[in-house]
Amino acid sequence: MYTGFVETLKPQFVPGQVMAGSAAAANVVEEKLSHLQLQQENENLKSQVRDLTEKVETLRVKRMQDKERMKDFEKTKLQLEQLIEFKTKVMESQASLQRELQRARQEAREAHAAREQFQEEMADLAETVEMATLDKEMAEEKAETLQIELEQLKEKLEEQTLDLEILRTEVSERGAGGGSATGVSSYEIKQLEQQNNRLRETLVRMRDLSAHEKHEFQKLQKDLDQKKSEILELGRTKEKLSTRVEEMEHQIADLQEQVDAALGAEEMVEVLGEKKMALEEKVAELEEAVADLEALQDMSDQLAESSKELELELREELDLALGAARDAYRHRDAALETLADRELTITKFRELTHQLQDQCLQLQQRVQSTETSKLGMGGAEQQLAEILDFQKTFAETRAQTKAVDLELRRLEAEEARNHVKYLLSFMPPAFLARGGDHDAILTLLLIPRMIQKTEILMSQVREKYRSLDKVDRTAVLKGHLVAQYTFRSRLCSYMYALQTFLGCFESALNVCNTEMLLKTGAVYPEMAAQEKSLDSLIELAKRDQLDENLPMDAIEKCCGYFCTMFSVLFGETINQARLIVNGTRMLDSSCDAITTDAAAIKTLIQGDSGDIGLLCQHAETTCEVIQQHLKSARRRVLTDHAVAIHSAESNLGLDKDCSEQFFTCYQHAVKMMKTLQILLKNAVQTIIVNGDLDTGLSADKLKEMASIACEKVYDTEDVGPVATIKGSLSSIQQLAASLAQKMAECENELAISGQLSQQREQIPESESLQPIKVRAQIAKKEAEEIKILSRKLEARDSDILEARLALREKQEELCEMILRKDVVEKKLATQQHEHELNVEKLKRKLEEAMNQLKRKEKEFEETMDHLQTDIDSLEIERGQLKEKLKSVGKKTMMSVSGADNMSGSVTTASGMQSMDNKFLMQEITALKEALNSENQQKKKLMSDVLRQKLESLDPITPPLRQGSVNAKIQELKQKTNDLTKDIKQVMTFPIVPDLRRNKARDLEGPTLEKAMPVYQLLQRQIVMKELKERTDQLINEVFEEVIQRTVGGMAEANFAIFPNREMAAAMHENQLLAAEIAIPHEGQEQVFTVNYYILTWQNMLPQKQW
Repeated sequence: MYTGFVETLKPQFVPGQVMAGSAAAANVVEEKLSHLQLQQENENLKSQVRDLTEKVETLRVKRMQDKERMKDFEKTKLQLEQLIEFKTKVMESQASLQRELQRARQEAREAHAAREQFQEEMADLAETVEMATLDKEMAEEKAETLQIELEQLKEKLEEQTLDLEILRTEVSERGAGGGSATGVSSYEIKQLEQQNNRLRETLVRMRDLSAHEKHEFQKLQKDLDQKKSEILELGRTKEKLSTRVEEMEHQIADLQEQVDAALGAEEMVEVLGEKKMALEEKVAELEEAVADLEALQDMSDQLAESSKELELELREELDLALGAARDAYRHRDAALETLADRELTITKFRELTHQLQDQCLQLQQRVQSTETSKLGMGGAEQQLAEILDFQKTFAETRAQTKAVDLELRRLEAEEARNHVKYLLSFMPPAFLARGGDHDAILTLLLIPRMIQKTEILMSQVREKYRSLDKVDRTAVLKGHLVAQYTFRSRLCSYMYALQTFLGCFESALNVCNTEMLLKTGAVYPEMAAQEKSLDSLIELAKRDQLDENLPMDAIEKCCGYFCTMFSVLFGETINQARLIVNGTRMLDSSCDAITTDAAAIKTLIQGDSGDIGLLCQHAETTCEVIQQHLKSARRRVLTDHAVAIHSAESNLGLDKDCSEQFFTCYQHAVKMMKTLQILLKNAVQTIIVNGDLDTGLSADKLKEMASIACEKVYDTEDVGPVATIKGSLSSIQQLAASLAQKMAECENELAISGQLSQQREQIPESESLQPIKVRAQIAKKEAEEIKILSRKLEARDSDILEARLALREKQEELCEMILRKDVVEKKLATQQHEHELNVEKLKRKLEEAMNQLKRKEKEFEETMDHLQTDIDSLEIERGQLKEKLKSVGKKTMMSVSGADNMSGSVTTASGMQSMDNKFLMQEITALKEALNSENQQKKKLMSDVLRQKLESLDPITPPLRQGSVNAKIQELKQKTNDLTKDIKQVMTFPIVPDLRRNKARDLEGPTLEKAMPVYQLLQRQIVMKELKERTDQLINEVFEEVIQRTVGGMAEANFAIFPNREMAAAMHENQLLAAEIAIPHEGQEQVFTVNYYILTWQNMLPQKQW
């Protein structure tokens, strides 16, 4: 696995006199080359970091500009919606004004109709009142005359009965006595008396007739006064109605002005809308121009920056090239020197070989007996030289292969960096934001990287510092092996602790939800800052500076940070198998460090061991027991849960606070290691200061040092170092024993859970998705939704364009409507003009009627004067008649006194009486004829008035028969049936939109607009609106038919059908059944209603039947 660290090539060193110089020179060259490569790679990385930061800044600036543009777009969108709402409000206000205008016109028509009806009613009432008063007066007069006549007839009857009896007695007396012819009989006297009575009656009748004529004259005078008062009232009502008509005309003018203002406002809104659209286009053009200018400015800035960066890069490359050239010159000089040294060594080696050969030959000549041994020695030397040459060539080839591998890895790393850089350039700003998906990915990469770094550190430390065979005083005081092994154990303990908490993080991040993953990614910068402590240790390991003097505070803080962050973020989500393995290793390494320090302290005690010696012995034994428990628990977990250690989750039935228990034991172990380290260090320094290395320290001295170290490390109360350390050991021992016992007791459960974990590992990754993969799917879906939304926005833009086109069409239609309105207004003006002409005609007719009335009044006055003259002449005649009567009375008296002249006087009186009676009868007949002519003329006038009223009434429409059917009613029935059928169809079979999201449909691409649920919902709303409009239209048609079929229920109107006030009140009032009369009738049943309306379900229309 490639870790990102450069491995130092160190070929194996072959001891020998000849190869020493060449190996050192090769090492120096390789180190220089690797140093140059590192420098060049660092420079490349720095330049890449600069490029990335600059690109990130430019992207941020562009995204901020995009956000501002989006805000401007939202503002313009809101303004457009506000303008549309204002337009709708203006249209609604215009419609309301139109309705108010129609309502005002209807009210004006109703006012005119009401005025005419009121005039007719007043005229009818006046006529009926006049007729009733006349009839009443005539009836009273007739009753009085009849009563008087009845009384007179009764008196006459009594007188006639008395006369009859008197006559009977006289006749009887005459018959008995024979009568005398000389005297005047009583019968004649009675006749004279009757004549006198008749004359008296005629005189009374003449007096009554004159009184009646006076009464009639007074009555006519009263009628004339009443007519004059009525004429005055009618004039006042006419003035009132004229003022009301003027008010109505003013209201119509005001409403017309309001309509004109509304139309002007609509035109103003249209003009403003056109100006707004033009301004929007200008703004869009200016924005495009600004965007182009900004793009040009950005390009110029980028070019300037790129030119500056290119200049800096070229200068840096020039400096690097010059430095590389200088290094190459130095390497060349060094190589030449090494070549010279090698040539010298070769020449020396050759000289030495020659000398050795000469010596060998001399020795062969001198000692022949030892030739075989010498030959064997020569073969061994030759074999040794071959081995050395092979090792040299193998080391060179291995170094060459490693250099090639490192170059290839560097190229792969560079390619991966560029790949990541290019991918990040395609990511949106939300992906790179703080706490976003990018930080979550970096967190997922950080955890295993830190775990691998801890493994590297532990391997380096284990290779560098070997384990100890024994611990004695000389090794403690004179050497560093004990301190180095203790440092190794402490470092491994810290590394295992860090692995424990990082492993918990890794397991939890593989099973948590996406929100928790993003929440963890939000703290990535803090975690990355904690990685620096590991990087510093690795740098020290590179420089081979990891020793026992290194402070561990940074790595201890790092362990504490990850432990607290895990408890804060995840709580109880733990992979227990991994926790047990790493935790037991952590405590095992801590026990090694504690055991080594305790053994070293025990060797420094002089004389009696005391409490410290016993404490050290107790620590060694306890640590051994703890290590045995930890190994048994770890062994069972490793055998049963080998797969589950690296799985996402594994539960072994431990307590929920097991991580807190491990952290507590870790803290106890760290405190004990620090305490024993400080104690051992102070004890060694004290012994070295004393100068006597053979003698140690006493137990009391060590106990004092231990108490000081314990107070420095532990923050609790001073209970002594022995009790404190034993308490810490007992807590760790309890945890280890409980773990071992738990693992031993639950061995079967561990085996079952191990099988289950293996089965879980066999489940494919598609079924168990990690949160990062879930987040990736969510990001893909969001990208797809963004594409869909962009398509929807494009469709919305097209819809807006269509709406604009439709708006223009509506504007054209509105212009046409305005033209039609102007035409209608012209027609209205012409009709108003005609109405004014009709009013003028009616005024002329009224003036003519007034003139005729004045003429009638003059004629009536003339007739009254004529009648008055007649009455005066009658009065004169009456006086003459009275005088005649007086003279007649005197003559009768004279006739009574003188019997002789009786017959002559009677004859003369009777002749005069007969002449007077004829004259009076002629006068009476003339008066009766005049009265009859007046009555006939009056009746003729009344009949003319009634005929005009009857002609002005609407024609009487006869009611329909039972069997007759009207086509309009059939049409309304058909419309009602169709409407009910459509309503039942819509209500019983509603279309439910499909709100489910089908993945296959999403993968296929964007769906049609008609298949979307929103379109179906809008279609249903449109259907419901159409049904409501059809219902309202049908109700209006039914009402119009009702009004047309109701006699006298329709108001006068020119453009529409409206009910009058009585009809409207009758249609809206509650109908009450006053009475129900059943009359036997053969045949079909018929219903007749009187003075109210009934709904017959046969025709579904209100009918008025008489």
